[in-house]
Amino acid sequence: MDHKIEFFIPAPACTCSGPVSPRDAEKRSKLEKLMSAVENSFPYTVIIRYAMADERGYAEGLRRLASYLAEIGEEDFAHRVAFSLRYVLPAVAVDGKLVAYGRVPDIEELSQYLKEMEPGREG
Repeated sequence: MDHKIEFFIPAPACTCSGPVSPRDAEKRSKLEKLMSAVENSFPYTVIIRYAMADERGYAEGLRRLASYLAEIGEEDFAHRVAFSLRYVLPAVAVDGKLVAYGRVPDIEELSQYLKEMEPGREG
């Protein structure tokens, strides 16, 4: 089974939120490392990146992220996702399920989600 991992990548900085904090820069760096590790560790996984700084990925990324947030009961964030990006990004979804938002999961956590979603396994 081919898995799909979606990464919602925060913009480096925007006028609405001011300069990047050291904490946000660290999250972005950690996310970049995770994406690279996923490419190396799971070569048959489909990886989709929604770079929120890129106009082409922004609208689709917002729509998908809002849908995932609503599915897990985060209605306030889902309805105001464009204004909540600072709080919900970075975010990661595995096979259509949001597994982390506002933080970067580690590779072991993603591995566990991928194993749980294997055919014939409950998860």
